[in-house]
Order: sequence, then structure tokens, then C-alpha cells
Amino acid sequence: MALAASAWLMLTPSACAQEVDEAKAIKVKAAYLYNFTKFILWPDTAFEDDKAPFVIGVLGDDPFGRILDDTIKAKKIAGRPIELRRLRWSKQEDRAALTGCHILYISKLERYRLDNIFAALEKRTVLVVSDIREFARDGGMIGFILEQGRIIFEVNREALKRAELKASSKLLKLARIVEPRRRPARESQVGTRRP
Repeated sequence: MALAASAWLMLTPSACAQEVDEAKAIKVKAAYLYNFTKFILWPDTAFEDDKAPFVIGVLGDDPFGRILDDTIKAKKIAGRPIELRRLRWSKQEDRAALTGCHILYISKLERYRLDNIFAALEKRTVLVVSDIREFARDGGMIGFILEQGRIIFEVNREALKRAELKASSKLLKLARIVEPRRRPARESQVGTRRP
């Protein structure tokens, strides 16, 4: 798994999207989360200082279990240690901690709160990732898709730009680039999602 995680960007899109079952899909997603750190550029202002950790957050039910812990174990990003946080929207301190993440994975069960989550992260340099259906089109940055037994990912470049994040051309070549869906203002959408 470690070898696959370190080499994934050297593969062609079809090779990266190899056949996977559900258990393997979780491993692939964990590897992608770690490898996104190598191919997304965060501004210096995203860190308190040179020694601040790189924070990966998982909001809601954690589909990874120990897999994500094992994927990032003993690794560093640009010399920074990696800190993994598991967060719950129901806890006020966890909601406040969302803005301290550099990558935030949002579980599927949080789909009804997306407007509130996006509002909390507005103007923050947080890479927001999920496998919620149509996630990238609905304002997320990277959306995982299981398509015909293969894991692929969609990228919303407009959302990345708003968060002042820059994706490398290597990552964008492997992604399916999507245009954001044009929706009414957030305020009018809040009533359409369950709290």
C-alpha cells in the first residue's frame, strides 16, 4: 500500500483507477488524502509558524478506522509533522477546530450540513474532500467517486481558487475537472437541507 501511495501520480489515469472493492476503496482514499498534500500548495499564512503541524481532519463518521492513521504514520509534509483529528459537528469545539485543518474529509452522513460546513470554512485555506455524491459540483474541492468499481476523483478548480489553494498540473491531469453547479445564494438553501 505504501508503494502504491507514493507512486500513484506516476501512473496513467486508467491505472490509478484500478478495480477496487469497498475495503480497497478505503485504502485508496486514505492514500489519496496523504498524497494530495504533495500536490496542493498552501499559502504560508495557512500555518502559525515553521513548526506548526499539517492537520488532516475527518468530520463525522470515520470510514477509515486505523487505515488513515497507518497511512500517515511517521510521515512529514515539508518537514512538518502530520496531526490527524477526528471531529464531530455536534461539538462546538470541533466546529471551531475545522478552520485549523489543512485537509478536511467530510463523511457522507454530513451531506445535509454542507451549507453550514462551507460557510464555516469560507475564506479559509482548507482543502475540502468527500465522497458525497456530486460533492465537487456542489461546492467541494475534491470529490471521490466509485465508478464501475474504480476510484476516481473530481476537482472543482473554482473552489480551490477561492480558498487560495493551488493544485499541481500533475494532479489536475489525473482528475476529472468539473464546473460548479450554479445554485441560489446559500441563505435560500439552508432550509432545503436537514440540520
